[in-house]
Parts: sequence; structure tokens; C-alpha cells
Amino acid sequence: MKAGPGRSISRNGLIDGAVCGSFARERSVRARVALLGLLAGGVILGLFACTGSWFATPGNATLIVGTPILAGAKGEVLVSAANMPAGGLASIAVDDLGITHTNIAPASIRATGLNGFTVLAQDFATTPGKGRLVAVNPTSGSVGGTILKIAFNTSGETPTFRIQSEDKGKVTLGSALNTLIATWELGTTKAYYAK
Repeated sequence: MKAGPGRSISRNGLIDGAVCGSFARERSVRARVALLGLLAGGVILGLFACTGSWFATPGNATLIVGTPILAGAKGEVLVSAANMPAGGLASIAVDDLGITHTNIAPASIRATGLNGFTVLAQDFATTPGKGRLVAVNPTSGSVGGTILKIAFNTSGETPTFRIQSEDKGKVTLGSALNTLIATWELGTTKAYYAK
């Protein structure tokens, strides 16, 4: 038998060039499948990271009251939620005297809702150095992110704005599933910004 130019017949009667060509095609297909698998894995990992799930930190439900950020005689405090259960934080009510503030002009304090939250009521002038407010998000809950901005004018050095941590009975948190969030912590170490 004649195999043709550059080819020879092996012992089992197959033409070496045909076997090598078939093996090369199979190897090429395997390489393409492996490359496609790696690309798909990279895309999935990239999408997972973009959703923020890659950076999520498990922990307890936390209401975060940031430190005052000052610019001259004006300042602001961010109030945020982190790791809120049951669809996220949808309402917050701070009873009378549940908020304390020092070196802040009471008449200048204005709470503004952020990320879907609306302030329904606020009072910082009735009792000196104390305050209360109610805010809701009527469309959804916030699992994590800023919910309120408290803007004010300073009336002295080193202003403070705090939600009382000793008496959580003065603060009521409600979830997007219309249930109370009973177990939560108060964080006061830094300003919190959503990613």
C-alpha cells in the first residue's frame, strides 16, 4: 500500500498522518473547551464581585451613627444600616430623649432621608440637648447603606450627635417584612458610606 507523500502506513494499517491530524484536532477542541470554561468562570467571578457579595461581611444587624463631619461652623452626621435582616431596615423611630447632642444649635438641626428614606417627623428643639425623629422607606428595605443625613450648625467646640445606646427601648427599627428588628447593635466609631 502506498500512503502518499510524507505519510507512512503503521503496523495496524492506519496512516500516521491521519492519526496525528485527528489527535491534533481533538487536542485543539479540548484546549478550546478548557479556555471557554476558564472564561466563563472569570465572568461569573467578576459578576459576583460586582454585586458586592464578594466584599460582604457577615455580622450582627447594626445601626451606625457616624462621627460629626465638620466644615467650618457647619456639620453633618450620617446614620447608616449594616447587615439588617428580614429584607432590610424600612423604618426607624427614635423616641423623645433618644438622641443627645452637644455644641449644636438645636434650631439648625435638619434630618434628611437618603436612599429611599423619608423623614416623617423630627424635633430637636423642645428639650435642650435632646431630640427625636421618625423616618421610613415606603418602597423597600436597606440591608446596608446610609439612611439619614443630619445637618447642623455648631454652637461650640467638638459637637456630638448620638443615639442612646444604653436604652435601646428609645429606638425602634422596623423591617421591610413589616416586623420589628429586635436584635441589633449600635455602632458609633466612624462614618459609614455605602459601596
